[in-house]
Amino acid sequence: MRLALLLPLFLFTQMILFAQNICRTTEYRQQLLLNHPELASKIAAVETFTKNFQKGNGYTTLGFNPASDGSGIITIPVVVHILYNSAQQNITDAQVQSQIDILNQDYRRLNADTVNTPLVFHDAAADCGFQFRLAKVDPNGYATTGIIHKKTNIQSFGVEDAIKFSAQGGDDGWDKDSYLNIWVGSLNGAILGYSSVVGGPKENDGVVVLYTAFGTGGTSVAPYNKGRTTTHEIGHWLNLIHTWGDADCGDDQVADTPPQQTSDMGCPSGTIISCTNSPLGNMYQNYMDFTNDACMNLFTNGQKSRMLALFQPGGERYAILSSTALTATPLQNPVSEPIITSISIYPNPSVDNITIQLSDDIAIGSQLEIYNGFGQKTATIIVKQSQFQMNISSFGKGVYFIKAINGNSKTMAKLVKL
Repeated sequence: MRLALLLPLFLFTQMILFAQNICRTTEYRQQLLLNHPELASKIAAVETFTKNFQKGNGYTTLGFNPASDGSGIITIPVVVHILYNSAQQNITDAQVQSQIDILNQDYRRLNADTVNTPLVFHDAAADCGFQFRLAKVDPNGYATTGIIHKKTNIQSFGVEDAIKFSAQGGDDGWDKDSYLNIWVGSLNGAILGYSSVVGGPKENDGVVVLYTAFGTGGTSVAPYNKGRTTTHEIGHWLNLIHTWGDADCGDDQVADTPPQQTSDMGCPSGTIISCTNSPLGNMYQNYMDFTNDACMNLFTNGQKSRMLALFQPGGERYAILSSTALTATPLQNPVSEPIITSISIYPNPSVDNITIQLSDDIAIGSQLEIYNGFGQKTATIIVKQSQFQMNISSFGKGVYFIKAINGNSKTMAKLVKL
């Protein structure tokens, strides 16, 4: 009789645990590798690169970050894509900024709740040296707030990445070599958030967060109302693993996080011993565990080292150090220079070869100038015939503008390089 009573209680408890909103990065990674097994070697190469950095100088030069401005702080340009099906889901720009503020506190260890870090973990706790800023220039070179509000007819998204593509009701991401993409929306299946896999497809790169677990105030709901879901997911984006290594007493590839049997939930207290981690116990205050927002307060030096590896020359996120999304001068008045039909380009968009057809008002001997989305001239062509082919395979992906210098600088066409 006692067993008969206990079994339904156990099943009910498991249902409650399963129903809790949690990070789905592990499931996302498994599904990605199932659909794209060829990515396994790329992901393994990232891990080998990371381990080599940690074994070499990752632990001995933790004060060094390869920031391009010499400050020692790595600044990440951010674009936030807000997908809303109802007005309530269309979070405010102020709520977005609250999340950016939290990231800057958590990744610099400036968060007020560092006082809650147990004494035994004080030496391990790290200022990771990252700061986050909303982008000022979009991929086409125009000014932006770094926030996109877009209505969708999709009621909720899953981990299949539809939220990342306009054709599937989401919003296309910006170049991952220049931006951190964050998608915010209604998520199904008890998804709190998930991150792309380091080394995964470029167009899928970024993190996804439930709109009720993003930032503070507004739509955020306790116990996920202090912005730590995004801190956690960006930790994955920076190549961190859950503290229990996603296995029973698994390995998170970090030396200064104690092993633990599984995730911690809610808001624990005291010392939780598992996996022979006495006397320290589980580090359930770590951002990479599953505890409530109010109970998270640290990354470790080992985790910092793992994150920094991505920004070394040859690292998976090294390119973002050269992003001009925060520093470039935006193109002015994009609508003041009309796109007219004196220049025809096909196929457009294109990957390699294009045909340029000029109308009779563009004289032989005049010049065509090609500018990238940031207003930088990339090529000059002398017109020798009204129709000719051009190979653009060396161009980076993005939007380009072809101007005819023929007494009318506004004669212009747009080219999209895929």
